[in-house]
Amino acid sequence: MAILEVRHIEKHFGSTQVLTDISFSLEEGQALSIIGSSGSGKTTLLRCLNFLERPDNGTIAVKGETLFDAKNPKTQQESEIRTKRLHFGLVFQNFNLFPQYTALQNVTLARELLAKERGGEDKEQIVAAGRELLSQMGLADRASHYPHQLSGGQQQRVAIARALALHPDILCFDEPTSALDPELTGEVLRVIRSLADQKTTMIIVTHEMAFARDVADQVIFMDGGLIVEQGDPKEVIDHPKEERTRKFLSRYANS
Repeated sequence: MAILEVRHIEKHFGSTQVLTDISFSLEEGQALSIIGSSGSGKTTLLRCLNFLERPDNGTIAVKGETLFDAKNPKTQQESEIRTKRLHFGLVFQNFNLFPQYTALQNVTLARELLAKERGGEDKEQIVAAGRELLSQMGLADRASHYPHQLSGGQQQRVAIARALALHPDILCFDEPTSALDPELTGEVLRVIRSLADQKTTMIIVTHEMAFARDVADQVIFMDGGLIVEQGDPKEVIDHPKEERTRKFLSRYANS
């Protein structure tokens, strides 16, 4: 059974429709890459999945549980939104780290707040887990550094550790390398590749075509708020069937 089922998602901002009839599924342990031009709806889709935006139509289900149904008000109660967000971890384009906290504190903060609210873990356990995550990111020696003391690549790896800290079912990346200098892009992509090798379930919005082709289990090409083409990454990226896909990919011919 699919870990994620998205059906008929639509989203408007005023009179502008930004998502139209978006449907796809994702198996546990798979990586899905979403590609497309800026303004095609990719980020809005991620924000809907993470309940930062409310879809106008459609359903979202994780592990067989319907988290959102536009026709069922009970699934849209604000009191439940925070819990539903725990199914997803989101890594933003621009890191969004708290500048007043160290790398370790950025990683542990949400888990500490959740523990205070629900119990079950003491601070020592959470800090130890945070240090382990930073170590996995190659940042064991940067735990006490503040964001301004870290490179962009290091900040993004802290952001990935933070997203992993709450053990989300699905880890989402919104253009994780777009704010990085080219020489720093590789270190972040290596971390994401290692997560894919560990069968972390992921949705990756990216402009890195070669990376999407080599790492993802499936790829979706979006244009104008629609899914134009989806399937095996090597088929979609190397042998696209739709003219809009071919036109978009032509600029990445040398990837």
